Amino acid sequence: MNWMSSPKILSKSWRMSHLYKIVDKDSRTITFKRNQAQEKLTAYMKELKETYGFVRLIILKARQLGMTTDRLVDGLDECLLKTNQNIVITAHNREKQKEIFQKVKYSYQYVPQALKNERGVRYKPKPKYDNVNELYFPSNNSKIQVSLDSRSGTPTKLHITELAFRTDAREMMAGTLPSMPKNSDIVIETTANGVGNYFYELWNKYYGRDDGEFKTIFIGWWFADEYSTPLLPDEKIVLPPELNHLNQLSLTDEQKKWYLGQYDILGRDVFQEYPSTPEEAFLTTWDTVFSLQTIKNLPKQPFTEDGKYPKLRIYRPPTEYCLYGIDTAEGWKDGDNSSISVRDMDMNLLACYYAPIPPDMLCEIIDRLIELWYKGIIGIERNNTWLSTIVKAKDYAWYNMLYAERTIDKVTNQPTRKMGRQTNTKTRPLMINEYEEAIRRWFIAQVDERQRTEMYSFIYNEKHKPEAQQWTHDDAIMADAICYQMRKEQLYDMSWALKEK
Repeated sequence: MNWMSSPKILSKSWRMSHLYKIVDKDSRTITFKRNQAQEKLTAYMKELKETYGFVRLIILKARQLGMTTDRLVDGLDECLLKTNQNIVITAHNREKQKEIFQKVKYSYQYVPQALKNERGVRYKPKPKYDNVNELYFPSNNSKIQVSLDSRSGTPTKLHITELAFRTDAREMMAGTLPSMPKNSDIVIETTANGVGNYFYELWNKYYGRDDGEFKTIFIGWWFADEYSTPLLPDEKIVLPPELNHLNQLSLTDEQKKWYLGQYDILGRDVFQEYPSTPEEAFLTTWDTVFSLQTIKNLPKQPFTEDGKYPKLRIYRPPTEYCLYGIDTAEGWKDGDNSSISVRDMDMNLLACYYAPIPPDMLCEIIDRLIELWYKGIIGIERNNTWLSTIVKAKDYAWYNMLYAERTIDKVTNQPTRKMGRQTNTKTRPLMINEYEEAIRRWFIAQVDERQRTEMYSFIYNEKHKPEAQQWTHDDAIMADAICYQMRKEQLYDMSWALKEK
């Protein structure tokens, strides 16, 4: 039976693997068929559509996975078979705009003039005009356009490409999002372009969140079918220590061999070009304080979220004596995070909290942990927001668990105690050095994933000072470093606080 008269033509999945032509990387005209990366994206978008009725998705990806090609072919299919569609694909520059639109025109050109099924013959809609960036079909009032923004019209589907490479990304998004109908689909897709740009802010705002307007998905290099190298007879793949993290992925030896070849050519740059995790995609060019090999090989820890405070992650039951490290912040929505790290004396991770919350409200989280019986010494960093936490803590029964430094009063020359853990230009570098050594020597071998993300961008600056790279955070690192210091301190008698009441 001729495929043009097949009832399968009614199936979109069939059309998307039989009907459209594209030019592949080798300049050959081939029939478009979704690869693994495109199938993964399609499945996730279908899941979002069924759950919410629309798609709001941010895609961070490795290079050359065909995301834009998939969306333009899908958009063309929508326009040819549905009415009142306005499919918009935005490019990050004019050169890409022309290139993407040529792909749309090419695919349209090769669609058969007539498609026959049990409902009769359906003729390919003809565009009323074919300008530099738009195909409009008056017979069904649908169009597909490739533009630099979507300020004009009301798109039913919007696909934004390479947002990380737009210098006007913030302005473009501010002008674009208000024009989108509530039930329209918005997909943002890009490779990373370092930190400090609008996309980096956007990704970190929504990454790992279930309650955000946008959902996120990372699509790694291994979803590209061609990123694989055949093995020689009896060949065994041995990865160097810096690539041991690949063993945590479900990779074939052929994929590992391909990646190893790229590593031999590119060195450390392979992590940015072909990232295996979102954090790798944003790797800094500065020297990181923590060894990248160590960061990647730290095992991922299972946790449960507290029913009362979802940002509070519980890793293990409380032990007889717990150590707290706390870094407070102002609590702005897009500012630094307040962070709590709780460990036992062997540095096993017990609990962790990480969220932009006002310093006084942080006492509620501490109280919840005490309620769950995580009792011990509570070390709070003395910074510009810590006092609000200390003052509020006086209202709670666990106030006497707060750590206080023993110092000598400069006026009276008498021993005194000062609440909190002081970090200044002298003590901070020493604390970070000791903490880095504990991580490097695997005395601390368990970290929260939010902390792992910070470790990738915690660098030595031009003055060799350890700090978070611009536009990134170090709140979880500081909280955990203080927690480690609590283990070293001479612990005062808190037996009254540890007894069950």
